[in-house]
Amino acid sequence: MAINVLIYCGYRLFAEGLQKLLEEDKSLRIVGIHAGDEGVSGILQNDPDVIVADLPSCNFLVNNYEKKLPAKTILITDDRKAPFGNGGLQKLIAKGLVGIFHKSYDSDLLKKAIATVHAGELWIDRKTLTESLSSSQNAHKKISLTKKEKEILDCICEGMTNKETAEKLSISELTVKSHCNHLFKKFGVSNRLKLALLASQMDPSRLA
Repeated sequence: MAINVLIYCGYRLFAEGLQKLLEEDKSLRIVGIHAGDEGVSGILQNDPDVIVADLPSCNFLVNNYEKKLPAKTILITDDRKAPFGNGGLQKLIAKGLVGIFHKSYDSDLLKKAIATVHAGELWIDRKTLTESLSSSQNAHKKISLTKKEKEILDCICEGMTNKETAEKLSISELTVKSHCNHLFKKFGVSNRLKLALLASQMDPSRLA
């Protein structure tokens, strides 16, 4: 079944360009494109599985949906550092942001990113995390991890999927998921993106 994708950007020309690139892939179904803030609630009624949006559009969704973003959302940005001051990126993550995609990447990689987040994984690289985010107050606590948990945490911070992690460590995906749940509890987070965010800011000496 095709993945329903909504393209939501500040400039229609950019949104239409993304549509042309993505609609070539038969595994994706573009359910709409939108530019600007007005009328977006109507197009969201098309039930997108994944929203591809620029930063202003992400911020608009965050400000207009009290609890969670209306679908799994990939942020397209041209700057890993600048636009996320004062907890902005953390706020997006808390609302359901599951991917950050740099404009310098190609369309094939964007298609892979959409499929990845639709499957329940995150799409973010460690460099983006470390360059974009300010330190967290939780980054100074000490957390006790097993050897296997450390290995899986490293894989998560590298943006690897459960399947890729399982293959690298020669264990089952079920075992990976079990370890992930243990990591979520130890770090006090609810998803892989928040886990990678916090772990990337911690001094390795605090991961005993």
